[in-house]
Amino acid sequence: MWKTTLKLVAAALVCGGCCCHDCGAAEVVEEVVVVAPESKGTMTAAAPLKKGETTTHAAAHHTKPKAAEARKLGQKLVDGICKNDSKAFCGTLCDNMKKHFTAKHFNAHCKQLRDKMGKVVKGEFLAELAHPVFNISVWKLTFIKEIPGKKPEERQALFQVVTGEKDGKMQLLGFGFI
Repeated sequence: MWKTTLKLVAAALVCGGCCCHDCGAAEVVEEVVVVAPESKGTMTAAAPLKKGETTTHAAAHHTKPKAAEARKLGQKLVDGICKNDSKAFCGTLCDNMKKHFTAKHFNAHCKQLRDKMGKVVKGEFLAELAHPVFNISVWKLTFIKEIPGKKPEERQALFQVVTGEKDGKMQLLGFGFI
């Protein structure tokens, strides 16, 4: 068994491309203690592999029984960004995050995002990263940037959503562009 303290983070949507503690765009809003079994050198499977089974297959079937629920939380965040819907986006945040990342913050960050990247035209799920405790999903957002006197440019950015189970409920733990 290993034990660690997890800092639940409310990260800014835009921060010059980094979204990290160093630039001040992320704020620790709560700390929780996480206890998990040792990974024994693998971070993809909680159960031994069966003959013919890949670690990706094992991870999908053994490590995260609530992966679909976690993905739905990620989809709600991405939909909120794509539709510029602060109510939908902020409604996905845990209570403590809502205190630090309000609709006002969301609107300001989305404006910065539109100014920098253009209008969001699509958000799609790319992958779930292997982790023994958390659900980490990566989403691709596609933008169209209108530039006066030029052809519109397509731009893309990756958005990470981290979820985990707390008190028997799947919750958002962190998010941000990577």
